[in-house]
Order: sequence, then C-alpha cells, then structure tokens
Amino acid sequence: MISEENINEILEDLFPLCRSLTGEDNIKTIRYIIENILEGGDIKYINSGEKVFDWEVPPEWNIRDAYVKNKFGNKIIDFKKNNIHLVSYSMPYSGVLEKNELLKHLYTLPDRPNTIPYRTSYYKKDWGFCCSENLLNSDSFEGPFEVYIDSDFNDNGKLNWYEFLKKGKSDKEILISTYLCHPSLANDNLSGIVLSSILVHELKKIDTYYSYRLVIVPETIGAICFLSKSSTENIVGGMIITCVGGPEKLSIKEGFDSNHWINKSAHYALNKITNGDYIKYPFVPNGSDERQYSSPGFRIITPSIHKSKYYEYEEYHTSDDNLNFISSKNILESLSVYIKWIQYIESYCFPERILKSCEFQLGKRGLYPNLGGTLNQPEHHENKNGHQKRVFNVSNLTGSHLDAFDWLMHLCDGKFSNFQISEISGIDIDIINESIELFEYKELLKTKR
Repeated sequence: MISEENINEILEDLFPLCRSLTGEDNIKTIRYIIENILEGGDIKYINSGEKVFDWEVPPEWNIRDAYVKNKFGNKIIDFKKNNIHLVSYSMPYSGVLEKNELLKHLYTLPDRPNTIPYRTSYYKKDWGFCCSENLLNSDSFEGPFEVYIDSDFNDNGKLNWYEFLKKGKSDKEILISTYLCHPSLANDNLSGIVLSSILVHELKKIDTYYSYRLVIVPETIGAICFLSKSSTENIVGGMIITCVGGPEKLSIKEGFDSNHWINKSAHYALNKITNGDYIKYPFVPNGSDERQYSSPGFRIITPSIHKSKYYEYEEYHTSDDNLNFISSKNILESLSVYIKWIQYIESYCFPERILKSCEFQLGKRGLYPNLGGTLNQPEHHENKNGHQKRVFNVSNLTGSHLDAFDWLMHLCDGKFSNFQISEISGIDIDIINESIELFEYKELLKTKR
C-alpha cells in the first residue's frame, strides 16, 4: 500500500499546476499520473468547437502570467504566487486602470477578509482577478494600476481527459470518475485525482470480476465529452471521487436510486469502517458529474464518499483549500473506505442452491460444530485457477455463521442477492459472504451475477 510520504510527494508535485477545462497543465497532470502512478492508460481528446449533445467544446485556454501592479510598481496580485488569483479562462489583457475601473474586475470575500475566492468565466469572454478583502483596504491598493494577463484561446485546440481500464473477468464495468479542472485547490479536487489514481493502482494488483474504468475529466463538459464518445452499455454503476482529504467525518452522497446495490455496497463499507458514524446526503441533481451520468440517456448510479464534502466546508472554493487543509492520512482513510466498497461490489451475487429440496446435511461436510474430526482443521480453499483464496477453520464458526447457513438454505433460489439475504436475516454482510463462499466451496451452491 502507498505511504503517507508517497502521497505527500504527489500532492506537492501536482498542487501548483493551473488546471482548468483545457490547457497544458491538464496534460501535465495526466502525464504525471501515467508516469508516476498508473504506468499506462490513454489520453483522449475532443476538438474545440465540436458539438457534444447540447454543448460545444470550448477553445483551449492557456495562461502564462497575470498580475496587477500598484502605482509604486509593486505586484499586489500575482498569478505566479497563487494561481486562483486569476479568474479561470480570463481573456488576455494589458492596460492601465484607475481604481474604480479595476474594482469592476475584482472578486473578494468581505466576510472572510484574509481569503482569496476561486472564480471562473468559462463561457463568457471576460477577465478578472480574485484577491483578499484586506488588500482592497490596505495602503498598497493605490492606483493607477498596471494590469497584465498573458493568456490565449485556441479555437483549433483540444479538450483532454484520461482513461485507464483495469480488465476483470467480466466485461461489466464499474466507472470511477473524478475531475481535474480546478487549479490549486487541494480537497476540491486534487485529493480526488490522487485517491482515484492510487485506488486503481491497487486494483491492478488483484483479480477482479468487474472491469474498472477510471476517467479523469474536466468537470461537466469533460464528462459530457466522455459520454458522447464512449459506449456505456457495459457500465453497471460507478462512483464519483471528490473532496476526500479534508478533516471532517466521512460522508456519502447517494446515487439517484437509494435501493440500488451500488448504493448499498457503499453504505456497507462506510458502516464497517466508521461503525455507522458517517454523514448521509440524499441524491439531488447537482454537485459533480453525477448530473451527467444519471441523466435520462444513461442512468448510471454514481454515489460519492467524501471527507469534507463540497459546499459543506467554509474553505471550499477559496485559497484556504490548500495543502494545509488536507492530509495524506485523511486521504488514506478515504482510500480504505473505497477499497472496502469495491470489496463489497465484488461480492455482489445471487446465490442459488444446487439441490433445492430440504436442508443440507451439514454435519457430514464438517459444517456443524458438534461433530469432531475435521471441525478443528483448517480447510484450504482454492479457486479455479489454483490460487489459494481463503483458509477456513471450522472451529472458528460462530453462531451467526450457523444462522447464516439456515438463511442460505432457505433463500438461495437465485432470486435473492447476498445483500438482500443480509437485510432479510439481519446478519452482517461479511458473515453472509463468508458463508456463501464456504457453501460454494462445499459445492452446495453456485453464484450468479
């Protein structure tokens, strides 16, 4: 497993880049992931000006420098010191302005006077700067002001995104989506970029039933581009990874169908990791790219698990959402939940008894603790490829396992999922899954997906 030190290094390398809907720093971010974390994947693109559903891909925007100098020639706002000083997608500009004219292009947070807000102007040609309210009230805010923005728009440019497919035994896919359109904002959403890349790095090490498709896109327009150019018929569910490094407790925003097994598996993971101490947010059609994935043309259910959810923490979309606000420890805590979530996703099945009449004689199979002999012997369970999967020690069976055996013999007709059996019986999902695996090993049932 990756260490806190590894994550800190990645965060420090990627935080300074000025990511936006398009541009060179998006490509730098993707290449960093390819070269340092996932060692592969594809950089996809769509041309500026192309129609995607009801949208049009914007021109490619690149920024090199931007500043405001006061009457003394001092840079009082400097893009190179903090890239959220510049309104994203600002048009090029050079000129000298008096205070009243410059103020029309400045954005502050009066109720948080030390903090710089984050603002964008993606679809309206304009320019602007963000700064602290304290700057406007300081002696250095004295004009006339020299304003300079060295940016350009390329109508023949591209919008890029990244995809990595981790193949499983099945062509059925789980979508893992995150977004890279924010500049130096740590929780929203550098943390999501880092966690999703590490998560897939860990998935590469194991055999999975499902295939997992990671997409790192510019939010909204990038997801729309991905959906317009991709076949989604094999995607059975997914997750949006965003805001996973903050200090607040874990939370979930559910997908639009709260009864769907993707939602239930996420709750299982959170319950297991937090002992039920997490925040629940119901689905609403805003937020991140769940808006696109859940639209009528796709209906992909994509819950999100967070640590400090967007909208819910005061540092959101400000300069206070920096590397001091998040931590590698918090990212690893979120990662543990996502790994547990995927374990439950992988476990989802419909068990069906091979012999459906009456109960099994468990004693002769060493599944009843009152018998001697093999009850105290470990049993080595091998999968079809000959790899050891689990070592069962029947003496460690609990009363809950025995109760689970009864419920499996009662419900395993191929119509009830393991999740439903857990809910109906009131038995912990892990006990149900262990019992299903043991019954399958004993050739008492088979599982369907």
